[in-house]
Amino acid sequence: MEFIKVDQSAHFSPLLALTQKTMHEVESSAASLIVIQDDRIVLEWYDGSHHFKKGAKHVDAESMFNIYSTRKTYIGLATAIAVSEGNIPLETPIYKLVNDIPKDELGEISIRDLATKTGAKYFGTHRIEREELTGKIIETITGMNIAQLITKRVLEPLQLNRTEWVAAPKESLVCDFQADGHYASVRIESNEGHERNLYTSSLDLALWGYLHLKSGLINGRQVLPEEVFHLFTYLQSSEDDNKRLLGWYCQEDWYYATGAAGCHCVVLPEYNAVGVRMLNRYTNNYKEDQLAFNNTLLKCLKHSSIASS
Repeated sequence: MEFIKVDQSAHFSPLLALTQKTMHEVESSAASLIVIQDDRIVLEWYDGSHHFKKGAKHVDAESMFNIYSTRKTYIGLATAIAVSEGNIPLETPIYKLVNDIPKDELGEISIRDLATKTGAKYFGTHRIEREELTGKIIETITGMNIAQLITKRVLEPLQLNRTEWVAAPKESLVCDFQADGHYASVRIESNEGHERNLYTSSLDLALWGYLHLKSGLINGRQVLPEEVFHLFTYLQSSEDDNKRLLGWYCQEDWYYATGAAGCHCVVLPEYNAVGVRMLNRYTNNYKEDQLAFNNTLLKCLKHSSIASS
């Protein structure tokens, strides 16, 4: 998936200034910004290096950041694909789809509960997390794990070649400071799709947001059925505002997701826009940061629209 690049960085100078300020304050070694609007890349910026030590690779378009909890939007989309194409009701109790955890340990928790992050976070004697449990359900329905399903249905068709559940180290990975604030590391886990090892480039994450903005219609081709995205719309209309829906937090002007190291994706439907900010170290004041970024981007888009009219 390719876009025309039109440099409109002057319209987004407040967003760039905010990101540079945040990068300095949280002591992130790496940062990037992408804004897509009206099917064009209007801002693309990279700064810093993969870690602070001598010899670190400079951040560029090929740099892949660990997006941590933002990965839940990928799990959410895999869930939507599975239940919509499998005609599985959201109210289905998960004990009907999971064979290796006793019913009494799962109770009456439903697919809806997992899709909206409601109820227990850990399950069974091994205390597996919601995301792994969701992966079991997806594999029961589709025969594929989360990573296989997303790769086949989204990453390969859209040529998002810099998105990977990393099971072996590589030069393109940006280190972060989540394991310990004093040293940089990368997180290597299984390639099944439920763990905290989803690395992606800045542009790939922006294109992921764009896929949701367009409800799967990319360059005149319906990559995923509209019904998959209708599930997200349905949950928005039937759930409380403070719930995380298929991995996204939804508010009046936007929906967004943020990871523990500061990688952030926000979709603003009214302005046909997606914004991505990547960092490799974050702040404890994450709610204030997310609101500041989203509001600053919204103001930039409003001013850009006025200037263009």
